[in-house]
Amino acid sequence: MLLVLSVVAWIGGDAVIDRLNATRCTDPATVLITAAPAVAPALSEVADALDAGEDCYRVEVRAEPARETMTRLVDGAESPSVWVPESTMWLRQARDSGAWRVPEAGISVALSPVVLAVKDPAKGKNWRELIGPGATATGGIADPAKDPASLSALLAMRGFASAEKDPAAATVAAIRPVSGDYAERADDLFTRPLDVFPTSEQALERHNSTPGATRLTAVAPENPVPPLDFPYVVLPDAGEAQRTGAEKFLARLRSGANLDGFGLRAPDDEAAGLDQGFVDETLRLWSGLTLTARVLGVLDVSGSMNQVVPRTGTTRMTLAVAAAERGLGMFKPGTQIGLWKFSTRLDGDKDYKEIIPFASVKDHLASGQAVAAVRATRATANGATGLYDTTLAAYKEARKNWELGRINIVAIMTDGRNEDPDSIGQRQLLDELAKLQDKRRPLPVIAIGMGPDVDVDELKRIADATGGRSFTTVDPAGISDIFAQALSTMLCQPPACRPQ
Repeated sequence: MLLVLSVVAWIGGDAVIDRLNATRCTDPATVLITAAPAVAPALSEVADALDAGEDCYRVEVRAEPARETMTRLVDGAESPSVWVPESTMWLRQARDSGAWRVPEAGISVALSPVVLAVKDPAKGKNWRELIGPGATATGGIADPAKDPASLSALLAMRGFASAEKDPAAATVAAIRPVSGDYAERADDLFTRPLDVFPTSEQALERHNSTPGATRLTAVAPENPVPPLDFPYVVLPDAGEAQRTGAEKFLARLRSGANLDGFGLRAPDDEAAGLDQGFVDETLRLWSGLTLTARVLGVLDVSGSMNQVVPRTGTTRMTLAVAAAERGLGMFKPGTQIGLWKFSTRLDGDKDYKEIIPFASVKDHLASGQAVAAVRATRATANGATGLYDTTLAAYKEARKNWELGRINIVAIMTDGRNEDPDSIGQRQLLDELAKLQDKRRPLPVIAIGMGPDVDVDELKRIADATGGRSFTTVDPAGISDIFAQALSTMLCQPPACRPQ
């Protein structure tokens, strides 16, 4: 009997030890998740409940706006293991902007329906009455290229218009009233004097629970529209251990995370999805109506810009800066503008340097810093004209940050021709520009030349290679008119007007 007990204890002891060794994890993998602020707290709650020793992985959740994450992915910066934006829309935009390895779809881990926030329910009982053709309520909208809820409302407007006798005219009539002064940030809609605007159910509940806030009524759509679906995507750079942990964590989220406490609903795999072709067409229509753009301006500050223009008593640089300031007034407040200057070796070996970072015209004018920075370039003209290297670098930068729903442009203003002996040649520049073309994402170059030293053929070849146009004047005094003509031609798109 003692012998039998000893054998059983020996076998049982080994089994217990084996079991303990099997469940013990000495080096748990860390899964970094970057999530939209709307869902990050819910994910953090589940992550905090994990036992890293038992599950052999831990999760860190970082809240970050989707656009910031997308920009880092496009730039090729260090990426998280998992990305959870508000909407599948962001995955598509990331891919369109150059982050090709981002999956085009993910698995929804939460849901927030898109609703209309209504101040006075008497204005309308349903979406068609509130934002359809002939609606009388004062409506507002955020930039649909940035706000998924506004994009869903825009798609609904097009749907209503499709049943009208003249769908195109009805679409324009429905969208134009809300496109005149749209909000850059979705949260700004809550502070405007509006009767109705689109938002997520979660955002509206948060607003209504804020002390002192004007209570708004949620009106659900009568026909399905894409909700905020919070897709969970494991990014391609995740290691094997991180990928395994990410898949386990996804299973936990889908098996019953506490979403109600965060104003979210359980995921619905049958919810309305995004028809990408219809989305692209709708955003192109939006950009044509709003004439919003993303313009990277590139200003020549070579020494020749210090030459005094006859009959004016002022320099070419002063005239160019004045033309650029005038150009600001041609854009809608939501247009995004950034500006570089170039000559030779402005930033180490680079012929170019940023003057003002990208921001909306509204923000630039409000701060006054952009105008001051542009005016300050009048005193910096020096060096030769590094046109080729600068053009290619600017085009690559604009391609990398191309935005759906905007008219994307690179505008180059110069008074000369390429004078940098260390730069690439013209043939190489044109070949590189040809490789960067994408018919689905047009990016024309507007080449603006002034003065007798401009190589007209050179600028035309550069512009033609991108589907753009060149504008030149021998008399630098005419730069202001040429600049205005160039921008008005490129920014005027159907249905607002038709190219000549």
